[in-house]
Amino acid sequence: MMQTNLYIDGMAGIVSSGHNGTLNAGDEPDYKTYIPDAGLRRRMSRLIKMGVTSSLMAIENSGEGVIEGIITGTGWGCLTDTEKFLVSIYENSERLLNPSSFIQSTSNTIGAQIALMLDSKHYNNTFVHGGSSFECALLDSSLLLSEGKKRLMVGGFDELTPTKSHLFSRMGVWKKFHCGEGAHFFIASASKSKKTIGKISAIEILSKDTPEDEIVERCSSFLSENGLKFSDLQIILNGIDDLSGCFENLNTALLNFKGECGEYPTSGAYGLFRGLNLLSGEKDKRHILIVNRYILDVFTFLLIEKV
Repeated sequence: MMQTNLYIDGMAGIVSSGHNGTLNAGDEPDYKTYIPDAGLRRRMSRLIKMGVTSSLMAIENSGEGVIEGIITGTGWGCLTDTEKFLVSIYENSERLLNPSSFIQSTSNTIGAQIALMLDSKHYNNTFVHGGSSFECALLDSSLLLSEGKKRLMVGGFDELTPTKSHLFSRMGVWKKFHCGEGAHFFIASASKSKKTIGKISAIEILSKDTPEDEIVERCSSFLSENGLKFSDLQIILNGIDDLSGCFENLNTALLNFKGECGEYPTSGAYGLFRGLNLLSGEKDKRHILIVNRYILDVFTFLLIEKV
């Protein structure tokens, strides 16, 4: 477990989810508002537009200010452009290839594009750690803030392409999980401000080999190390369907957030977004626990609190 002091001053996100590998039409902003250059928009895949726009919306919601670093996390990167490049290799027999799709297929494309649009020459890093990619970005942000940085942008994003959807369907993934995709960004500061929405107090990442029947006990230990117990929580945001019954026995409010955003590696970013929006109401319960796992990957815990 790592204790953190990540004060969230602004956030924004775009998310879509669905069933059987088919996404529902999500509410997306007018990208022209945030990316006015038509030529630039045309060169961007949908995920890049989602990521860039949500990052600019997060800055706008935080009241502007200088960003001293951009840290992103993604499980799959920019799949649309990766697929375009691989198809062009095959169709053109590895000759006369257009480099644009390759350039925009790398996992750090969105972080780099945000930096170009903001004219930011600060720290810029992308984590591609499967189901803990976003949580690793948060940990890196916490370390940077402890070293003296004042204000950082941190985000998570992943997309669902027809090819990925088809392959997952063939493997039977969509028989158990709802498909999803999304891009969420947050402005993290080292101290509380008038714009602060909430605070990330602690983060823990458990091995994927951890037995599921131990997770509730590990959650209890995680809370205990932070001076809390389950009854102190406003709600548990659960991203692991199989554990719903176990958490229901704790007499604590429970919400399965994957039913809203679907399954994708950085769905924890949506969980954080949802949790921060819920940090209101009861004055005596100021904490929310977010428990997540991407398919058979690692388990992650986030503890957030109202400040």
